[in-house]
Order: sequence, then structure tokens, then C-alpha cells
Amino acid sequence: MRDYEAMRKWAEYIRRHEANVFNAIFYDREIVSEEEIRTIIANVAEFFALPVPAVNRQCKEMAQILVREEAKECELHYNLEMLTKAGINNRDAFTLCFVHEMAHQLLFHHRFMLFCCERWMQELAADLTAGLYAGKKGIATGKYKYVLSVQKANVTHPAGMLREEIVDYGRLFLKRHQLNDSNKMQTVIKLLPAFVYSHYGKLKTDWHQVLHELEFPPPPPKSYSPEDLPESNLLKQTLLKIQHKKKTNNENNS
Repeated sequence: MRDYEAMRKWAEYIRRHEANVFNAIFYDREIVSEEEIRTIIANVAEFFALPVPAVNRQCKEMAQILVREEAKECELHYNLEMLTKAGINNRDAFTLCFVHEMAHQLLFHHRFMLFCCERWMQELAADLTAGLYAGKKGIATGKYKYVLSVQKANVTHPAGMLREEIVDYGRLFLKRHQLNDSNKMQTVIKLLPAFVYSHYGKLKTDWHQVLHELEFPPPPPKSYSPEDLPESNLLKQTLLKIQHKKKTNNENNS
């Protein structure tokens, strides 16, 4: 019995770092209160020796940090509904999300100059910071990585698959090395070039694809009504059955 219990616990531990929709949406969910979120933000700020940012729940994106020019004060905006729906639905996931945002404040004045799109480098550096933090604190990355993995590349953010990969790159780095607590972001600055150069071909291809879609936007998806589908289509058959059942119920109740 002990062996089975040990195997079960090991499987649960491994699952915590797997990025898939089932782990993100269904497993390890926690009800995280507004007070707990503010505590998480304060703890992350303390870890990076930053002042606690002003917090605003109004945000058109999942989360965003607004940094002033001197990078000493900032506002952290987040949308709880969007985060929860995407898969950020427990303390570990919220923590990594806010680590990512505060990393932008720490890297506000740094320019990596590794790729033609500096914004992409800043995003990868923030995700690398989240991975290092996860390795340092021993927290789960699966939900956070899943939310990254489904994001499509655009002018400000690289493809989600690369972002997912760099989180593990940072987390696994700490299995072999120690994090420099005196200057945590120096580790990020030193690690990022190796990752970028080893994935340069993918970054370049994705960037050209983004530029191509900006110049030649794909046509909007065509909408279909159930009547347009062939009679053999299972979706149409199901919808027709539901409509027929509703109509019959309405007639019986009238």
C-alpha cells in the first residue's frame, strides 16, 4: 500500500507541471479571495525588494502592469474573471502571473538587443523570471504554462509554445544552480541569450508570420447556420432534435 501511495503522490507532483487543459481548468482549483491576491502581490513585491504596487481590478487584458518613467512606482491591473476562466485559478498560478508582471518593472530600463522585436525579449524574460521563481519556491507551473501555451504570437508577445518552454528552462535551471539572491534579475539577463539563440529560427519564422498577417489579414471565419449543413451532419441532427423537443414541449404546455 505504501508503494501505491508513493506512486500516487509522485504522479500528482508530476502533474502539477504539466500544461494541459484538464490540469488547468479542472484540477487543483482553489477559491482565492481578493485579500489573498493582495497578500500574494505583497509577497512577490517583497521577494524582489519592490514597493507594493497600487492594485486595480479593472483591466481589458488578463493582467498588466503600468510602470512610470522612473520605474519606482507602478500600478498592477488584473481581470479576475478573465484569469480564472483561462486557467489561473489557484494560488500558485496567481503567484506566477504576478511575478511575470513585476519582472517587467525590474527590467523596465534593460534592453536585451537579441532580436528585432525587443517587446518579445521582455516577455520571454518575464516568463523566465516566473520559471526561476517557481524553481526557487517549489510551486506548480502547469496552469500558468497552459495559459501561455494557447496564446498566439502577435506584435507584442511571442508564440505561447516558446513562452511555455522558457518557464521550464528557468525552473529546471535551479535544479543544477543556485539563484543569486543579491541580484536576481542578473540571472535572467545571463540566461536569456542562450535560449534566444537556440530558438532563433522559430522566433524569426513567427515574427515574419506576424508581419505577413498584418499586411495580409486572414479572412474572417465564415459562419454557418445548421440549415446549411448536410443532413448527415451529426451536429445538425442533434440541433434539430433539440429544436423539435422544445417545440413539442411548448405545444404540450400551451
